[in-house]
Amino acid sequence: MKKILSTGLLLLTALVAGAQTKIAPKMQKGMQKTYVTETVTTIAGQKPITMTVETQYAVTDVTADGYVMEVTVTDVQTDADQNDMVGRIVSLSMEMLKNVKSSLATDKDGKVTKILNFEDVKNGAKKIIDKALEEVPAIPGFSKDMLEEQFVGQLTEQAITQQMQMNSSPFALNGKTVSSGMQDEYLNQQGLKMKRTFTVQKDGSIQAASTIDMTPQEMKQMIIDQVEKLMPAQADMIRQNIDAVLASGMLKFKMDGKETYTFQADGWVGSITSEAISDTMGQKTTVKSTVRLKQ
Repeated sequence: MKKILSTGLLLLTALVAGAQTKIAPKMQKGMQKTYVTETVTTIAGQKPITMTVETQYAVTDVTADGYVMEVTVTDVQTDADQNDMVGRIVSLSMEMLKNVKSSLATDKDGKVTKILNFEDVKNGAKKIIDKALEEVPAIPGFSKDMLEEQFVGQLTEQAITQQMQMNSSPFALNGKTVSSGMQDEYLNQQGLKMKRTFTVQKDGSIQAASTIDMTPQEMKQMIIDQVEKLMPAQADMIRQNIDAVLASGMLKFKMDGKETYTFQADGWVGSITSEAISDTMGQKTTVKSTVRLKQ
């Protein structure tokens, strides 16, 4: 019996080890890939907004540590309503993304390690923020300069690099050795700490399920930090009443996401389908995204 159990455990271990997948797309100088991303955002009570972005990835150099890649947004389209404030902001932002170029350094597995033209990327993002704020009505207690400072202050190289390694990016899994049941953590665009659990399918595709993974204390601290940045005069009051506010459900945060990645024979992403559902202070938002390699 012991021998049978031991043999079974060895076979199980071999199967688990065999399910591991290293994500390291093959790269060489001159290689180009173009991806089309379609995103549909639905906010409860509002008309869905569809955005389509075409992005070209070109390997421009090989270094001792990896590769240099130029990423260019070549086309943008949206059905956002021009008569709506949110629609105008989306349209302006989308149009300003066109022809934006980023020069990225990666390691040998294609994981982004540095933005070589970070100042150019930051200045381009600042222009988008400036244009968007021109469309936003004045908010009592918030000057446009204050809002701009808060948004621009979040545009660090580390933050942008992390965004490139999130769910809907072709870079999202580069450098990872993925196996079924493996988990990792990341910060999403709202600054929420997320836990992601992976499953490797028989056809080689990878599924991931994400959910918020924050203790009550971490949630409290995140809210206080945000208030200190945006409304410093209210920070003391929030500190004193944070437990009561959270207990009331007024600051409830919920987010769940599902993604499926397929891969080409050369290791590059073939497609990504994702759905994220969030509930922030009673406002439900659903974001469905499809990324596909353009043939």
